Amino acid sequence: MNDYLQNHKSTRYLPNEKLLPGLKKYTNRYGWDDFYIGRNLIFSHRLTTYDLTAFPEKFHTHNFYEVVIFESGNISYLAENYEIFPYKGDIIIFPPGLFHTARLSEKSQYERYVFYFDAQLFDFLSRDNLPLLLKSVHVGCRSVEDAKKCKLFYLLERIEYTVRQEDLEAGLLAFGYIIQLFHLISQHTEISKNSIAAIPQNVLSVKNYIDDNFQNLNTTLEVASHFFYSREYVSRMFKQYFNINLSEYLINKKISCAKNALEMGKSLTYAFNAAGYRSMSAFVNAFRKYTSATPSEYRRLHCTGKPAAKHLTCSRKSHKYYSN
Repeated sequence: MNDYLQNHKSTRYLPNEKLLPGLKKYTNRYGWDDFYIGRNLIFSHRLTTYDLTAFPEKFHTHNFYEVVIFESGNISYLAENYEIFPYKGDIIIFPPGLFHTARLSEKSQYERYVFYFDAQLFDFLSRDNLPLLLKSVHVGCRSVEDAKKCKLFYLLERIEYTVRQEDLEAGLLAFGYIIQLFHLISQHTEISKNSIAAIPQNVLSVKNYIDDNFQNLNTTLEVASHFFYSREYVSRMFKQYFNINLSEYLINKKISCAKNALEMGKSLTYAFNAAGYRSMSAFVNAFRKYTSATPSEYRRLHCTGKPAAKHLTCSRKSHKYYSN
């Protein structure tokens, strides 16, 4: 989570860091507080009013887990081949490496509880005892059993109350409530299939074509020509759904592939070729822009010898909604 912190300190956080017992608090420029609990966990309760001209979400990926507990708003979530239309209390789980975004349909107040965490958070458990949300590489939308909904919201309230207290054990107590919450998700939720809809085929075809061929693509014109669309039309259609420019998504796919190669310990040349760049200087410049580090610096800081996440590999995986 340190990369997330450093990036947001320079671009998203106001300069008013506050150190509390066992945690740190940063205020986002959109108005909510992010609480860093230890090294591997972030919690926040976010309440913001957005309109279509100022919605900040983009189709993106990251190397940590994201769990969103939806409260309210004219919001859907896009991931893999699906659009999720959540109900109050639904839990949306995004594994590392999965491209996803929230999508605003009209101006509204958007409320949600958010947890970001690295898998190392649960290193003290055996693999058989990992929480359910760590056992899938696909997006999941889960509903809590009716009998446990009160417990869900009680735990969320206790977490928020605890992190805002200047108690010497605030971080430890908050972590205890979060573990209870994750256990509730594992034991007392089920897949909410009624909330799922397929992304329109024309939009999905463009996305899947990029996913399959990004290593051989370098411009949006190449994508548009494949579908006999104008570049303007296909770019507008893509951005309308995913809140991101077509060219930006193509670059993101390339950089994600390169990052995974470098995390596996591959050479700079290997990452350059795997991402499908034609110019080393263009590759280095794009990599630095999207990661704030050169490929060599990134490899030195993040090399683990194994893929960071299944979805960050350089070949496209089959897309299947997680249902067990």
